[in-house]
Amino acid sequence: MDPATLSAVAVALVASKFGEGAASEAGRAAWVKVQDVAHALRQRFARSATQSAALGELEANPGDEGARAAVAGHLRHELENDAEFAATLRALVTAAERDPATQTLIAHASGDARQVNISGNNSGPISFS
Repeated sequence: MDPATLSAVAVALVASKFGEGAASEAGRAAWVKVQDVAHALRQRFARSATQSAALGELEANPGDEGARAAVAGHLRHELENDAEFAATLRALVTAAERDPATQTLIAHASGDARQVNISGNNSGPISFS
């Protein structure tokens, strides 16, 4: 996974607040994996007041595209300049990616393939426009 994609996926996971209050064991397992990604970002960004502030803004306003872009930009810079950190984050994102509960979110964040991923027990009509 290249740095741009990895940073986009990591930011999407952190911004999603995925799994908060999850009722199922599967949801809790996915939440732990997302928290591992968030913890790695917090640790890394703690070295810079600017990065830390950007991450705080994202966590306070997860829907803010500007906050997402700022964190993704900082993260991409870190990933491009530190192969060890990139490998660590890649492993954490890969672990989250393998969890069925996070797969749709990651598929959406990691590509603009114009495809639909539907998983789980779905019923009823599905409309696309």
